[in-house]
Amino acid sequence: MTDNSGFTFQQLHRPSVVDRIIETMKQAVIRGDLKPGQRLPSEAELVQQLGVGRSAVREAMKVLEALGVVNIIQGNGTFIADKPSPNMLSPLVFAILLESNLSIELFELRFAIQLGYCSLAAQNATEDDWANIEAAAIALEEYARQEEIDTEVLTQHDLNFHYAILDATHNPLIIKIGRTVEELFFTSIHNTLVAYGQPDTAIESHRGIMRAMRGGNLNEIRAAIEISLVHWKEEIQDETGRITLKKEEPK
Repeated sequence: MTDNSGFTFQQLHRPSVVDRIIETMKQAVIRGDLKPGQRLPSEAELVQQLGVGRSAVREAMKVLEALGVVNIIQGNGTFIADKPSPNMLSPLVFAILLESNLSIELFELRFAIQLGYCSLAAQNATEDDWANIEAAAIALEEYARQEEIDTEVLTQHDLNFHYAILDATHNPLIIKIGRTVEELFFTSIHNTLVAYGQPDTAIESHRGIMRAMRGGNLNEIRAAIEISLVHWKEEIQDETGRITLKKEEPK
């Protein structure tokens, strides 16, 4: 971790002092004034530099910590996060969850992200990565063909397959974003498996993605992902339709 290097903040004025502190910190990081792992000035120094109250600084730091922008280490100080935190995506997740009528947009989101990470993984995967992807596919197949299955466990196997592909991108930002998006849809993936109950279809669609990735053909990867998401697309359309109808019911 590095100490602060002479960078000072300009005084802030109302309104929304806490919001402006947060925005000031964000812009300082974006501009490179504050670097990953860099120690922030002390609370007293921030109060003086920003021209704000101690309580506003404390509140802003709590928000920034919750978002994963800073790490507060008791007795040692507050530091700019030196690596991305999953918490940084929390506002995105909540925003998506609040939008209940975006079935097509949700499909396009997951499709675009899957296409991106599958294509990159096809380029970057090592033999160990291919072995991990194959192992995840086999684990999914073996569990899906048991006489009695727990659909939540099956859903996790489905996600593990995608996590193995994400890991093969060797891009930590894509891995975090991809995992967050896939986890966001855990319930709808689970509901799809319950509603359609066709493990062989799921198995073959995942195999199709693997074959297309091995071939390295973007059009084939796109087609394989489209096939794999057909039932899921229908399920999220049904889900958002049910939510919309519920909202429209007279009280």
